[in-house]
Amino acid sequence: MAAALVSFILGQLATITFETAWQELKLVIGVEEEVRKLQSNFEAIQEVVEDAEVKQVVDKSVKRWIDKLKDVASDMEDVLDEWNTALSKLKTDEAESASIPKKKVRLSRLPFNLGGQVIRGYDIGDKIRRVNVELDEIAKEKDGYHFARSEMTQPRRLERTTAYVDVSEIKGRNDVRDEIVSKLTSDEGSIQTVSIIGMCGIGKTALAQLVVNHVKGQNSFDDVVWVCVSDFFDQVKIAREILEGLRCGSSRDLISLQGLLDNIAEKVRDRKVFIVFDDVWTEREADWEALRAALQHCKHGIRILVTTRKESVVKVIRSSHVFRLELLSDEICWEILKSKTFFGREESERRDLEDVGMRIAKKCKGLALAAKELGSLLRQKRRRVEWERVLNSGFWELEIAEEYIFRPLLLSYYDLPSTIRRCLLYCAIFPKDYVMGKDELIVHWKMQGFLNSVDDDSEMLLKGEEYFEYLADRSLFQDLGRDHYGNIFVGKMHDLVHDCLLFMTKDEIVTKEVDSKETWNLDLVSKRARHSSIKISQPNSFPVCINGVEKLRTLITIGESYDVTFEGLKKLFSEAKCLRLLDFQLPKIRKVSEQIQVPEEIGNLIHLRYLTFLSYQSLELPESVCDLRNLEYLNIANCSKLPKEMEKLINLKYLYTSDCNRLSHYPKGVGRLTSLQRLDRIIARVDCNHTTDFSVGDFENLDLLRGDLWLELEGNSINIEEVERAKLHNKIHLMELRVVFRSNNTGHEMKDNFIKALNPRPNFHIHFFGI
Repeated sequence: MAAALVSFILGQLATITFETAWQELKLVIGVEEEVRKLQSNFEAIQEVVEDAEVKQVVDKSVKRWIDKLKDVASDMEDVLDEWNTALSKLKTDEAESASIPKKKVRLSRLPFNLGGQVIRGYDIGDKIRRVNVELDEIAKEKDGYHFARSEMTQPRRLERTTAYVDVSEIKGRNDVRDEIVSKLTSDEGSIQTVSIIGMCGIGKTALAQLVVNHVKGQNSFDDVVWVCVSDFFDQVKIAREILEGLRCGSSRDLISLQGLLDNIAEKVRDRKVFIVFDDVWTEREADWEALRAALQHCKHGIRILVTTRKESVVKVIRSSHVFRLELLSDEICWEILKSKTFFGREESERRDLEDVGMRIAKKCKGLALAAKELGSLLRQKRRRVEWERVLNSGFWELEIAEEYIFRPLLLSYYDLPSTIRRCLLYCAIFPKDYVMGKDELIVHWKMQGFLNSVDDDSEMLLKGEEYFEYLADRSLFQDLGRDHYGNIFVGKMHDLVHDCLLFMTKDEIVTKEVDSKETWNLDLVSKRARHSSIKISQPNSFPVCINGVEKLRTLITIGESYDVTFEGLKKLFSEAKCLRLLDFQLPKIRKVSEQIQVPEEIGNLIHLRYLTFLSYQSLELPESVCDLRNLEYLNIANCSKLPKEMEKLINLKYLYTSDCNRLSHYPKGVGRLTSLQRLDRIIARVDCNHTTDFSVGDFENLDLLRGDLWLELEGNSINIEEVERAKLHNKIHLMELRVVFRSNNTGHEMKDNFIKALNPRPNFHIHFFGI
């Protein structure tokens, strides 16, 4: 995450230095030198940050260094965003532009009023200096760690697997073992490859060991070779291991890959060989080509078994059969855990611990690794209270977690590009078992700036889809839902993956669950919280007492029944001024007035990109919402009135109001939101070009609209010129209109006149309701 953040800051600095306004800012004494120093320090840190991110897992002092770096980089990101927002306001706000004297005014001395905050060039300069003092210290500290400058994508595994296993310890896999053995011992094909795929800890290696043990007992093959491939695919090393497995003596005198492959081709020629490649990561087809060619010399056919976490590996190695390993049942997990813990215990002691143990087994959520390691932990604990403590702890809170449970998962994490790591870590903000919609998650990533490697908005969304599928391919998402085209649209994270992400983010992502009716406070003072989610399980109130949220970037509330007060919101908006994403899901608000008042202080949130406000009560947004110049996503329910000056929201791309049945009209300014891409519902005058209300012709400049739109037409007649002004033929990404006439005097003639004036392009779908 730190690597992606540093890279992003450098990109921003490189771009913004060419802005005229930034040149003016440099005129503030000393700032130009500060900017150069910032770039130099970030560039020096960028060279080693990949190595530092790997080493933080085993070195707590490196972890503290990384945490400080992320804090400073995030602060700098906020400073740059603040300046860009002020600059954007200067360029687009006609009222303020008109008040600036015609003579040249240095932007560095010009005040900007953003959401009640007066920002001047020298304020920005002062913030840059403060950031630089901290960054300078961090840059100096890095030299004491002797970080490697070469990029590392993942740590090398410390342990090696072998074919030997105590089969009595492997539970619940006999049926799939028999099916795999049946495929391997069939006569079809010269090279037949069977793949076992699944997430870390599910038992892929154990199943492969079980298969090897079984085929050895049947004497089905002349030679059985086990190769632990692990994290780096070294063709020479793998060829040597195959030769040694074929009992060809030492191959150390062979240096070249060609010599090794020649020997393999000769040795397998007249033998029936079974090779296991355990824990394969490489996705390069070229890595396999030479080895596959050498193995084809076998007259009796080669059988290969591969274990991997990646769907893409299955395609590269041309698997003839694929086994996607299922999670174990709670009963099997209990059998594994019991075999580890109950050996040598008295019968009375077993009875006393059995009910707690069975509940702990459910905590494993079907992972053999979790059951095995929890069993080893519990073997050392004799008292029931100790078992209950394990039951009530998350994996990330257990003393065994870092070394025995999370380390295998960290291989999957460090195998990811740094940009995708950042996206994965963010997923820890959602509760366990949360069904993540792909589109929802991609929008979150976009609003956080995680997809800014490309400028075009549609390209960002495609990049987000690529990231989501990349994570699914590596078994980091599960329970994938697919549409009838086979595209993934929802997914979940396994509890173990979720706990691992919480372990890695610790105080940076803070999740809280409120399950009592008692008064509670939101206190993040002792944390380094940048992202937080609150799940409210009982009827409760959002807290009035809020502390330590000054640097919070994300706040998500999830619950079925809770109240929110004007004072609580006012306190939040006054203090959490760095928020970029605010998601209030209030499905069943109680004990509140008939209309929810949103405080004017919401205009303080100048960094805000994403705002969801859903409630069953009537909601009215204040005019200060229009000060949110960075807002891209607005989703509201039961809003009775939209702000008049909506046109100020120049970056708004998503406007969702389908649940706002109390709205009687939409402001005309919506038609000036030329960045708008998704609009699910709107009321439009069809009888005239109204001076204040949105009219059909105001679609004229909304050429980026896509998807489908629910259109409610107001008026007793059709103004042909007004409908023609909509220029529907320019909306090439808009696929469908669902139209309803709100007038009681509607007939087929109005419908026909509307279609004729609209002049839709061929294959454009228009559906009318109520006619």
